[in-house]
Amino acid sequence: MKADLARRGILGLGSASTKYYLNQIHRKYQECHSEFSTCPLLLYQIDFQEINPFLPNDFKVLIPKLKIILEEMANLGITKLLIPNITLHETLDQIKSPFEICHPVQLTLDYLTQNRISKIFLFGTLYTMNSEYLAKKFSEKGIVILKPASEDQIWVDNFRKEVYQNTASSAQQSFFKNLIKKYSVQNPVVIACTELSIFALKNEKACIDMAELQIEKWLE
Repeated sequence: MKADLARRGILGLGSASTKYYLNQIHRKYQECHSEFSTCPLLLYQIDFQEINPFLPNDFKVLIPKLKIILEEMANLGITKLLIPNITLHETLDQIKSPFEICHPVQLTLDYLTQNRISKIFLFGTLYTMNSEYLAKKFSEKGIVILKPASEDQIWVDNFRKEVYQNTASSAQQSFFKNLIKKYSVQNPVVIACTELSIFALKNEKACIDMAELQIEKWLE
């Protein structure tokens, strides 16, 4: 990790996911530097409610809103950008950006290809787990997306909403981790939702977290 990260930026969105990214960034940065190190960065916080109602794919609204936000961030001198929302990258793909964007989907595809993984289970929002966008991206790399059972998809989607509202119980958190263990016996589980990343299994090859891949790339 390089010491000079002053031109690295984060787009602040939902409070839970943004806080998680910041905590992980500072923890990882401190591990590589002295005791009281904190990672230099620029956080550009917006009101997530201006974006969230139009996710995942109301592009007519999302694209112009994001163009304005990205222009304002570019004016701050940011060159490398991390966005703590997986779904929003489908919109970003349609915008010409001046940044090096740590793209969670591309980083995941690179990881899976390098590790010769051809089948994965996908955990995310209900939309993400059934996304044609992701299915196409993964298929182009010869990687098959397997879906959890319908009832498990619904449970996972409800759980990530509880996490967003900061109301997820310890029992729900344990059930989620056990659900990852259940599916990863067959194939690795890819976590494609930043709220789910908070309670995903850590340091286990069978659980591949898009958020962690983003953070590692951003810190390079």
